[in-house]
Amino acid sequence: MRRLDVLLALASATAMTVATEVAAEPSGRHSTIAAAVLGVVTGALLLFRRRYPVLILVLSLVAIMGYNLTGFPGISPIWPLLVPLYTVARAGQSLIGAAVGVSTLLVSTGWVLNAGIEPLRILDGALREAAMLALALVAGTAFRTAELYAREADARLAAEQAEQAREGARLVLAERIRIARELHDVTAHTVAVVGIQLNLARELVARDPDAAQELLDSARGVNLEAIDELRRAIHLLREPDAATTPEPRSPPDETHLGTLLDRAAEAGLTTAFDREGEPRPLPPTVGLTLYRIAQESITNVIRHANARSVTLMLRYAADGVVLDVRDDGAGGGSGAGGGSGAAADGHGLTGMRERATGLGGTLHAGPLPGGGYAVRAWLPRAITAVGGTVR
Repeated sequence: MRRLDVLLALASATAMTVATEVAAEPSGRHSTIAAAVLGVVTGALLLFRRRYPVLILVLSLVAIMGYNLTGFPGISPIWPLLVPLYTVARAGQSLIGAAVGVSTLLVSTGWVLNAGIEPLRILDGALREAAMLALALVAGTAFRTAELYAREADARLAAEQAEQAREGARLVLAERIRIARELHDVTAHTVAVVGIQLNLARELVARDPDAAQELLDSARGVNLEAIDELRRAIHLLREPDAATTPEPRSPPDETHLGTLLDRAAEAGLTTAFDREGEPRPLPPTVGLTLYRIAQESITNVIRHANARSVTLMLRYAADGVVLDVRDDGAGGGSGAGGGSGAAADGHGLTGMRERATGLGGTLHAGPLPGGGYAVRAWLPRAITAVGGTVR
């Protein structure tokens, strides 16, 4: 930009000097020095046109009018002002440029009219100068509009990219939270069940080796299943496209709830499983969420509730499915001694509620009036996902 301004200043100074010499009559006054001074002044002013567009326009006009009052061969004040007029219009002050240009054109026309020039020649010159004036203002306005549009487009693109980055970060965080919740559920359940089975096996190993061996085999099976689920979760963390790759085994769903109760029975609890309504196919996400809620609830019964029994009820309705987990333990709200909705780390109930509400469902947990604790979750049969409705 600076180089362009210098070239414009040199070109203006040269053109101004040549124009004044050409305009001189053969018998009239010649002033090469005055023309050169005018050219240098108007050219130098152009170096500051971007910073002070209106001021440079006014000073250029004053310099030209002052030169024309000296008695040397006069020049039209319009064409030397084309660059300042363009700059004023590009700066967003087209009205000021138009006012100065029209005023200058009227004064110049009146001046020439007083000199006795033929009206047709005056009209011809005025029309040409008016066209140059309009062209300069229109060009400046057009470039300003294009520049503003480009800036707006760049700002809109930057905003969209920032929003996409934020959305991508949010999705990544949500996915990591989901995987962390999966890891928590798997490990907590496995540690609770295997720990109790190992303790029972240690007590039975002397007087009933066969029963102790069965408990050890069961603990080993639970451990292998947990390892398989942990491997799948870690695979999701390592591979961005893991969701599209086939897995050796489907994730657990509502059809595996009986397995959870079997493990609770092996841990010494009396269990019961009731179903109501006509079983209907559920979306995989709903089935997995039901399983995880039941898994967390039963894990907390084993670890914290000091209960003797746990019951699980699954009721199918037209609009969704209800899962109800109850125990006859201490019935506390959190921490050790809590019921099926509590967790030693304080995140169990929060995680279950996030799972349910994330699918548009609800979850309620709390002590029962007669003792014990209950977790009740309702999940819709149709959930709204990113791509639409999953049925």
